[in-house]
Amino acid sequence: MKRWLPISIAAVLAMGTIAGCGDSNDHTPNTVNSGNVSKMETSSEPASDKADLSKKLDIDILTISYGGANWSNDSAIAQFLSKKFNVNLNFQAISQDNYEEKLNVLAAAGNFPDAFLVQKDDFLKWRDKGVFLDLAPVIDQYPNLTQYLGGKESLQFMNPSGKIYGLPYYQIETQTSFGIRKDWLDKLGLQMPTTIDEFYEVTKAFATQDPDGDGKADTYGFSASLVQNKTDFKHIDPIKAAFGLVNNWGVKDGQLISWHTQTQELKDFATFLNKAYKEGVLDKDFAINKVKDPQDKYESAGEVGIDDVVPNSFYQSIVPKLKKIEPNAETVQLLPPKGPTGLQGTSTNSITQKVVINAKIDKDKQTRLLDMFNYFLSDEGDILTKNGVEGVDYKKDGDKYTKLDAFDQDGANQISTLLLRRFDLHTQIHLWDDPTTVNNVDQWFKNSEPFKWADAAAGLESPTATKLGTTIDQKFISTLTKVIMGDQPISDIDQAVTQWKKDGGDQITKEYNDAYQAAQK
Repeated sequence: MKRWLPISIAAVLAMGTIAGCGDSNDHTPNTVNSGNVSKMETSSEPASDKADLSKKLDIDILTISYGGANWSNDSAIAQFLSKKFNVNLNFQAISQDNYEEKLNVLAAAGNFPDAFLVQKDDFLKWRDKGVFLDLAPVIDQYPNLTQYLGGKESLQFMNPSGKIYGLPYYQIETQTSFGIRKDWLDKLGLQMPTTIDEFYEVTKAFATQDPDGDGKADTYGFSASLVQNKTDFKHIDPIKAAFGLVNNWGVKDGQLISWHTQTQELKDFATFLNKAYKEGVLDKDFAINKVKDPQDKYESAGEVGIDDVVPNSFYQSIVPKLKKIEPNAETVQLLPPKGPTGLQGTSTNSITQKVVINAKIDKDKQTRLLDMFNYFLSDEGDILTKNGVEGVDYKKDGDKYTKLDAFDQDGANQISTLLLRRFDLHTQIHLWDDPTTVNNVDQWFKNSEPFKWADAAAGLESPTATKLGTTIDQKFISTLTKVIMGDQPISDIDQAVTQWKKDGGDQITKEYNDAYQAAQK
């Protein structure tokens, strides 16, 4: 059987849009308020309507806070869920910079929460050790989990045959793409860059020609950071792709290759960034930035001319924040610049994160969590988790919806962002968003579609990678970062590649290739 590939954007687009987006409404939103829920006509009743909820349970859930997403257990949506499911809900969202460390501390203490989000490496590390509840025996009792999470293939992904140790956390494949300050381009008389050389000239002008007009040398062309476990760079994927680097793993001559072994491409990439660093084009703090810092420097400080934009949150977050500091600011999509040989690629996700349930908690808690998760994905729950509680977070007047202040203040919409959501491009589109906004979001995704830059080893397993991958990748990135900052010569990349292979990379490559070849049969 061939290896399952992540669902494509085109396929998700074909699923249609959510209610309130102006394209199609195959159901009418119900009234959701803090006191009661009016049922909708749906094909799958929430399991909680039939479950025994007489016993109040303490439920602890831990997840990653992406993009600064906030949550309050005192919010209207938290109180609504606590009442509906008769739970004391303790939902905690940890910054992605600190999440892996937090999870490993809990693991060492044998104190996992009742449900939590895990990334690929941790999922594979703990999957077969009795940590996660196997959902396979009961999954058919929760029809929304089978209907709205990509189907059986998606649920089976990265699991042994017949086992389901977690629910897929949906990420749009081409979730981000470069956005550029068009008002800065216009002010400096510059054209939209299309090649990596033009990209450099434009971003150098942003850094040196005072595009914000304050008379100070306080702007950068672009920023970056390291990912939370310091194993890779973040926010500059189109630059990596332009120089021919693969997205973690790629295919060459029928074999998987790691980007850690692409010596010449790595040197070209590092040379480009080293020049940008020395000339003040690349944010000087890139190596110590937290994951969200580059976005903050773009939208809240106006210090950076290029941003790694998530279209779903662009109109709700980036535009309003940027216009507060510069009313005439304008951001437009920048397609990936062509590299020296014409290569292009944009940030491309694989759906390898899982929402898991602790196998050690009692059956009542397990069932209550599954009831909640099934509800989140129902028509009613989908509306609630994206929009909050009617009358508190938004109001409805006929067919018109209006966002209220509480929505932004208490993190009302964050269940869909932080934990579990349908496979749907409109993960952050709300009832009150106008059709133009929805169409603009869709257009960003459509524009990125031709530039997918997929990880060819997504979902494949390597025991050595699970055991040693983080350590040897951190060592490799440490050297590459020092080369970019000028603390080590470009020639040291040769040694970094050799050392990565020696420390376990060659064995990881063999194991991934064995798995890749087996998956093609």
